[in-house]
Amino acid sequence: MKSRSEIVGAVDFGSRDVRVVVARKDDDGTIQVVGQGTAPGHGCVSQGVIQDLGAAQMALKTALTDAERDARIHVTSLFCGINGKNVETFMREGHVKLEHEVVEQEHLDEAQDLASRDILESGKRIVSSIAAQEWYVDDLRVNDPIGITGQVLKTRMHFARIPAVIEDNIVQCIESQRRELEDLIFMPLASALGCLTPEDRELGVAVLDMGRTTTGLSVFRDRRIVGTSSFEWGGYHLTRDVAAGLQVSFEEADELILEYGISDDYIALPEKGGDGVTRLVRNNVTPIKLRTAVHGASSVVEREDLDMIIYERAHELLKKTNQYITSRGLAKHLVRGVVLAGGTSTIKNYAKLAESVFQVPCRVGFPTAVEIVPTEARKPEFSGVIGVARHGFDYRAATRSGRIALRGPVAYKAKRISQAFKRYFF
Repeated sequence: MKSRSEIVGAVDFGSRDVRVVVARKDDDGTIQVVGQGTAPGHGCVSQGVIQDLGAAQMALKTALTDAERDARIHVTSLFCGINGKNVETFMREGHVKLEHEVVEQEHLDEAQDLASRDILESGKRIVSSIAAQEWYVDDLRVNDPIGITGQVLKTRMHFARIPAVIEDNIVQCIESQRRELEDLIFMPLASALGCLTPEDRELGVAVLDMGRTTTGLSVFRDRRIVGTSSFEWGGYHLTRDVAAGLQVSFEEADELILEYGISDDYIALPEKGGDGVTRLVRNNVTPIKLRTAVHGASSVVEREDLDMIIYERAHELLKKTNQYITSRGLAKHLVRGVVLAGGTSTIKNYAKLAESVFQVPCRVGFPTAVEIVPTEARKPEFSGVIGVARHGFDYRAATRSGRIALRGPVAYKAKRISQAFKRYFF
């Protein structure tokens, strides 16, 4: 008999690129990325917000078409990641007394409702994921509480609260391709799903999802989420500084950053207090010939000029992130250090610079969430969207078991059927 498999489509609306993957899960649990597509965003998304709906639709169409052609599969729905400075995150608990001492489905629903009640707000939507839920019966942690005997059920959940307009525009973009939005996940959690090992989450680790305009943070310990945030800075800050300092185009600034990266010599310098900038003077270093220098500006610059600009901004952004982690008492959880994901993490020596700032082991996070990944997607910038796909499989399994309620178009259709049934038969 031919085995059946489950298919998930996932999209990451990044500021630089829109990425889509199609993944398949076989009966034995093996997950394989069978198709992938990438399309330049051209500024259609910034800090998680769609800026140009038409351009976003075109980018999604291109990436989705390529992914489906690659996979030879048509998907009818998509899972999507969200991120940006407008996203607020919360950890909340819900407690339910078990009258008959056995956990049933309605107890899970009630606990989830109680956990989210104080963060509901007009004009906002709340998002949670199966990976961001913990369950306890009489303060003992369990993976699946249904059927467990006890006195009190408790859930501890992570929520992301977003302006409704963000989701509405994502839905509109996806529906323009005659697809449906199945569910959303907070992108820093998706990146963690995409690149962390079980040992990372158990021992303690932070993930920095380093995008072009946004950096997301998620911290884990004992398989629990202990902190999340989203910062309004990313690789574009380096691009702007290089473009301004060398008087070149943004495109050439990006090329220079990727070609030269962060200087080993600057990383090796002892950190100094104050706002003074240390400039290295090196002999026998070939000057850089610029292609797009503005009229009147020099078309040749010293390598030190570029190195100093890249280092100073990259160091500043990592230092601000470290200050946030330290101020909230999260540094003690970083037993396995910091994992850098996202497109900006591919800049040469970024992990080495991060290690000098955080003073813990740092590495670039490659996709590990699925068993089979094609070479084209075996890159740090795909960790997030592959994590979204992994979330999709977990979400469907959880809805089938009753651990979470359906959302999106499927839930809406089910609700309409229920309302019609009650209208005509009750």
